[in-house]
Amino acid sequence: MRMVVIGSSGQLGVDLMKELPAGGHEAIGFSGRAELDVCDTAAVAAMLERTSPGAIINTAAFHNVDLCEKEADAAYRTNVIAVREIARLCEAAGVWFVQIGTDYVVEGAPENRPVPESVAVHPNSIYSLTRFGGDCMTLAHAPTRGFAVRSCGLFGSAGCKLKGGLNFVDLMIKMGREGKKLRVVDDQTVAPTPTDDLARQLRIMAEQAAAGALAPGLYHAVSHGEVTWFAFARRALELAGLTKAAGEIEPVPSTVYAAPAKRPKYSVLDNAKLRAAGLDVMGTWEEGLKRYVAKKYGAGN
Repeated sequence: MRMVVIGSSGQLGVDLMKELPAGGHEAIGFSGRAELDVCDTAAVAAMLERTSPGAIINTAAFHNVDLCEKEADAAYRTNVIAVREIARLCEAAGVWFVQIGTDYVVEGAPENRPVPESVAVHPNSIYSLTRFGGDCMTLAHAPTRGFAVRSCGLFGSAGCKLKGGLNFVDLMIKMGREGKKLRVVDDQTVAPTPTDDLARQLRIMAEQAAAGALAPGLYHAVSHGEVTWFAFARRALELAGLTKAAGEIEPVPSTVYAAPAKRPKYSVLDNAKLRAAGLDVMGTWEEGLKRYVAKKYGAGN
């Protein structure tokens, strides 16, 4: 199958551009706004006609959580309106559409149990509200072709542009090596997910959809297990051999940072629908972290 990856230079996009060809598919990537502005419907329509893909995977979004609070209109255009138009175009053309969503739309506290797709959402910021809007636009405007796939805490070899090319794991290891004081929130529980695992899961989903074996709709695809950001950072430092830094890292409440946008306290997702379909291939967050640290830093235990 020929698949278009929007956002091909991002963490997930880079791994999709590796995973799809490895699985026997043709991958066509668009790395940024200069190559494809998702807010330009005419440009997206022209791209569809030019490439004739079997599927489109959209990883692009207004990802800066705190900036969304100041630039709500821009967040709405990218995370909601653009997704609506891509979904509409894909539905009309008979193209599978996979929209990547976020765990930020849910709040599982105080029950603190993994949240399945059937549970109501609780967006509490402009970012989470607009990303939920993207989920809704996908399902409403591509009812026979659309997949809204929520994930969490992505980390991959390409790094995060918002963090200067580093992801959370890289940033912790960099600061640990430099001997800097690390203070990490200990009141947000997540399921950090390596992008290579998610890319494999998305490939399988696209294949099963094309074979008529997986129905369109909302799906969760995250690593198994749960951890606070503090404990995740400490484990990353331990795996990188930075035992001193791991022992000195300080757990703090999220109120210390007074971020403009609220974060959920517990946003662990349950891959309930993938599991029911027998298609959940996600590993644990710790397995993914060990693999990542060993591959990038030549360490791990």
